[in-house]
Amino acid sequence: MTDIFEKVKDQVNIAEAVSLFGIQLNSKDKGLCPFHAEKTPSFSVDRKKNIFTCFGCGETGDVIAFVSKMRECEPLEAAKFLAESFRIDIDDCPKRQSIKDYLKSCIRDVGQTDYFTRRGLTAATIKKYCLGYDVKHRSVVLPYSSELKYYQTRSIADKKFYKPTTEEAGAEPLFNRKALWGASREPVFIVESPLCALSICQCGGSAVSLCGIGGTNKLVKEVKAKKPNAPLVLCLDNDEPGQKATQSLSDELTKLKVPHILYNVAGDKKDPNELLMADAKALAENVKSAKRTVRKHFATAKDSFDALELQSEYIEPPTWVVQDVLPTGLAILCAPSKIGKSWMMLQLGLAVAEGKEFLDFKTEKNGVLYYALEDSKSRIKDRLNKMLKGKKAPSDLRFVIQADTVDSGLLEKIKEELKEFPNIRLVIIDTLQKVRGKVVKNESVYSGDYREMGALKEFADKQKICLLFVHHLRKLADDSDVFNMISGSTALMGAADSIFIISKKKRMDEDAILSMTGRDIQQSDLVIAFNKYDFVWEVRGTAEEIAAKRERQEYENSPIVITIKELIKRNPMGGWKGSANDLMKAVFDITGKQLSESPTGVGKLISKYEYRLHCDGIDHKASKSGSRAHTFSRVVVNTPMGYQRTIYDDD
Repeated sequence: MTDIFEKVKDQVNIAEAVSLFGIQLNSKDKGLCPFHAEKTPSFSVDRKKNIFTCFGCGETGDVIAFVSKMRECEPLEAAKFLAESFRIDIDDCPKRQSIKDYLKSCIRDVGQTDYFTRRGLTAATIKKYCLGYDVKHRSVVLPYSSELKYYQTRSIADKKFYKPTTEEAGAEPLFNRKALWGASREPVFIVESPLCALSICQCGGSAVSLCGIGGTNKLVKEVKAKKPNAPLVLCLDNDEPGQKATQSLSDELTKLKVPHILYNVAGDKKDPNELLMADAKALAENVKSAKRTVRKHFATAKDSFDALELQSEYIEPPTWVVQDVLPTGLAILCAPSKIGKSWMMLQLGLAVAEGKEFLDFKTEKNGVLYYALEDSKSRIKDRLNKMLKGKKAPSDLRFVIQADTVDSGLLEKIKEELKEFPNIRLVIIDTLQKVRGKVVKNESVYSGDYREMGALKEFADKQKICLLFVHHLRKLADDSDVFNMISGSTALMGAADSIFIISKKKRMDEDAILSMTGRDIQQSDLVIAFNKYDFVWEVRGTAEEIAAKRERQEYENSPIVITIKELIKRNPMGGWKGSANDLMKAVFDITGKQLSESPTGVGKLISKYEYRLHCDGIDHKASKSGSRAHTFSRVVVNTPMGYQRTIYDDD
């Protein structure tokens, strides 16, 4: 008697079946594939072989397989649908039990075997995954999903496997394949057998079985059509074929850019199910460990992390463009107009490109891309020649004199330059205002600044470069905090990793202050000056050093200090004693200078210099009654090395 499948396939042509679902075929029997989105026809039918094939997504099969996939039903239901649609008499065909009915009967009889419990599976797992038992054939039954459309059996007697034919159940899918696109962001474990997948699921994981190493091609096909929602953990069997298949699958997934890791969940056992039977706690711990590894490997800034693990984690230290001053990331240099900031940027670019010191700080030799957007080629050439004084310019310093804005192609262009010249680590953009994007309607100044600067910082961090912008200061000075003088909202400073300010008290002052602060640098001030002969900025010292030097010079050159020291020399034994008026007269006699201070002012001057006088071996005492008298005498001073010294006339 003719089988229903044979009868339907014999009487229904594939082109006719396709037309039932509104698929239009052209003269070459090609059309748009119903199984994936496309604009160019890659779906075709072969009338002679009575099959369909899509060269885009790879789907293929006979007329029953086509209808089964279109209607998402079992092949038997698809065959009945076609028989009814084309008025084919199937009453004389032998009746078949549907796969769903067969599996339901096996699920009811699962209590008649202890096979699954001997394999370490709990009653909850057996029930959840609809495991069953075929009493007649003494075989355990494993449905591939809760839809009960496909299954495999394993004989308890001879351990032989059975899977339904393609005519009965269609092409074999992956076991628990829907886990690839589950709502959870938890990793999906990829194993060989369904029992291994169930073992991992029971231990808190989510798993898909390839149903043999031959299933690797099925997985590749699945992820090609649709990327998984979470990273994959490849943990095939620990035998030689399993490890070879793991590496081959990993190579394919790498090509497809599918996030995955390799992890030995089974430990020293052959597969996860063997470990479950030997030590269920060990498998559960391995599953947790694999999850932690995936989380750590694919973590983003939005994910939380463990403080204890952070303590032991190796984190690369900041990468410096200029040691201790300029790390990779987003940086801003602000200064008043025409103060010489472009000269400083050219000096920085040359120093980094040559690996030479910049403002007495070491640099790492790297390529530099300098957007000199306020200069012409002529001006850049003139400045280069003045600074290099006949020397050859470094090849790793490149210039750009026009640029798009941040929101219209600037970052894409920089990325192209970095791809062509991968040694570039410093990108200078002079100035920020030249590349600012459009203002978003109804957006506050702060929000706009933070949005734009945040995008620039993210770009710099991702490309592992220092993106340094030149910017302007407000004209209104702020003596309380020089960083409040940055033009724009406070978001500019908040988003940047490093901020530098060049400022002067008066525009005509020779010295300027370079103030530095940032996430990875110590806040400090340097006194710098522009060398008009060599056309470079030079360091005079830190602000503290310069201030201390000036104070010392003021002390040493003070007429009253010179006078006091001379009076001590003239009176080595008992010292000198006198009023403020007496001291003022002595100043005139010894130095020829007349003090402008009043007697009270002289007292204040003495108090100002009292500590330094003590350090120089001169003790001062002032009487508090009657006519205020000042006494100066020798004192023994403890030096920093711990030795004592006495002040003599020739000191």
